[in-house]
Amino acid sequence: MKLHGFLIGADVQVDIDNNRLIRVSSENSHKILNFSAIVLKDTVMNLLIFLLTHASEEVVTKEEIMREVWDENNLSSSNQRLWQVVTELKEKLSLIGMPQDFIINMKGKDIKLITPI
Repeated sequence: MKLHGFLIGADVQVDIDNNRLIRVSSENSHKILNFSAIVLKDTVMNLLIFLLTHASEEVVTKEEIMREVWDENNLSSSNQRLWQVVTELKEKLSLIGMPQDFIINMKGKDIKLITPI
């Protein structure tokens, strides 16, 4: 079975097939809907998928991330690339209203998600 997406909290959808994050939230007793969407680059989406799959309940190491997100996709991994993509993902998540600390770095080498999916 192919995975098509995730739901983060009550209002953020991860659309894997189209590399999109979509947020639909309501205000004022459901009378006003706010909609935002953002497109992610392939590597950024692959990182998000990996984190949602593996880091929501446990800490993952940067080595695990680089192996799964870069090496297994025939891409060249490095600490610099990892932190650039983590930074880009955090920026994209904040653009649709996700908290800055949704992804946390632990001891400079491990990563964990703080919000359950």
